[in-house]
Amino acid sequence: MTKIFEAVTSFRNGNFVLIHDDDNREDEVDMVISSQNISPRHIAQMRKDAGGLICTALSKEISTKLGLPYIYDVLNIFGTANKTISFINQNSSPYGDKPSFSITLNHVNTYTGITDHDRALTISSLANICSELNNNVDANDQKITVEKFQTSFRTPGHVPILIASKGLLNERKGHTEMSIFLTKISSMTNVTTMCEMLDPYNYKALSYKDAVEYAKENNLVIIEAKELIAFAKSYEK
Repeated sequence: MTKIFEAVTSFRNGNFVLIHDDDNREDEVDMVISSQNISPRHIAQMRKDAGGLICTALSKEISTKLGLPYIYDVLNIFGTANKTISFINQNSSPYGDKPSFSITLNHVNTYTGITDHDRALTISSLANICSELNNNVDANDQKITVEKFQTSFRTPGHVPILIASKGLLNERKGHTEMSIFLTKISSMTNVTTMCEMLDPYNYKALSYKDAVEYAKENNLVIIEAKELIAFAKSYEK
């Protein structure tokens, strides 16, 4: 479990943790960081060094409080009146999981929403609201925080939101769930930002071997899905 504890320590210190998915699933490595620690520098690093889609993941509990749905549920409703949407809306991936995508957001104080500064503002502001929700025990305080969320963001935007399965790794074994489980064992607010690592030379996902090398060069911890899944089994007992 040493690698897990290294990941938790690094994560708490505001560093990226690299998470490798199972070989038989996506077989991808994501750069993951707590959204509470996000800055424009982190967005730039993910954009340049990873190159995939920069997303922010929430726990199912937080998304429910904020009233955020899975996007395929929204499209299912719209699909009743739109034949094209009803045909192309898919609620499963090639590897069998339901997509974890929700809506996309911009903070109201952003301009285009896509710059490193704008995305960091959107993500950090969302993380602050999620933290408030966690700390609010009074129903009226929670209502005020939700209203703050509703007036502080607009959609569509440039930050895709992901929603973790309620049962986390017991239910779905994606990067979304692994990153939220990492916040759980790190005793941090359940909101993360992540980006898939891509290979600029073969135009595919970065190999695990190259991701390990990147982790060494940048003094980052890299963990595999099987390590988190094994720890989750003992953690939940």
